[in-house]
Amino acid sequence: SFLDIIHAIEGTASLFDCNLNHGSECVIQKVMVSAEEEMENYLRQQKISDLAKKITVEL
Repeated sequence: SFLDIIHAIEGTASLFDCNLNHGSECVIQKVMVSAEEEMENYLRQQKISDLAKKITVEL
């Protein structure tokens, strides 16, 4: 999946790290983590093989 490739290249660290000292209850961090989870679910469903098939059909 696209997510597997991203994790292999970039690692699995969060894209966002709140540097404000809000502790574990940082509402900004919660929103960002939720957005990351949705993005990861989407990328997990996207396969390179499907993209390659789509490109081949369009050519």
